[in-house]
Amino acid sequence: MTSAADLVRVDRTGHVVTLTLDRPQAHNALSTVMLERLAALMRDLAAAGPDPDRPRALVLTGAGRSFCSGADTREPDWHDIARRAVRRDHFRAVLTALHRLPFPTVAAVEGYALGGGLEVALACDLVVAAESAVFGLPELTVGAVPGGGGVHSLVQRAGRGVAADLLLTGGRLSGAELARRGGVERLAPDGGALTAALELARPLAGRDPALLEAGVRLLRDSGALDRTTALGVEDGYWWRGAVAAHRPVPPRIADSVHSE
Repeated sequence: MTSAADLVRVDRTGHVVTLTLDRPQAHNALSTVMLERLAALMRDLAAAGPDPDRPRALVLTGAGRSFCSGADTREPDWHDIARRAVRRDHFRAVLTALHRLPFPTVAAVEGYALGGGLEVALACDLVVAAESAVFGLPELTVGAVPGGGGVHSLVQRAGRGVAADLLLTGGRLSGAELARRGGVERLAPDGGALTAALELARPLAGRDPALLEAGVRLLRDSGALDRTTALGVEDGYWWRGAVAAHRPVPPRIADSVHSE
């Protein structure tokens, strides 16, 4: 039986920690156990305190042919709204922990970064993507609404047009195309995203820790709409999508929902 520790691999070289999502047979789909493991690891990294040997940069990547294909829709509780909401809370805990790390975070993306996978990648400070990596938000096409801040991140990084394209059409963009449109900071040849991400992270980790933390705090807090407010707005639409997809809605309520 696969343990929680087996689902996320931890490696460290100097002051750079690499977390690898390790379910390659499932394109690193995010199971509940994997989400709990990720959140715990990131909380531990954030709690390292003033120790001079603490990590100063994080690289997040996926094993095998994909970064992350999103939520694991094959879990038994996927169609139970209450349990699905609990798992969404675990997902939000991962994103919150990632956002609170006191040092730069870099996503190294090969293959698919879809749905929650795209949201995790874009929650990192920097994204390094292989040219043929595949980014998408397919939620609306499968009866759901994004629940991890991906729309907010896309609007901030690449603009409303790119967010609308991926969200409303369910379309996909390659790493090269998303980089051209501003959503990816660095491109790498296929198979080279992790190497490029580590080369980016190492000199960052050599900076003064206090200045590094000040820099990432400034970066993350400088958006036009703070993340807490954006996620609060998103929360209402996520619940509407969940109810519409999984429970019969009386006509009067349905009319009011669709008329707003």
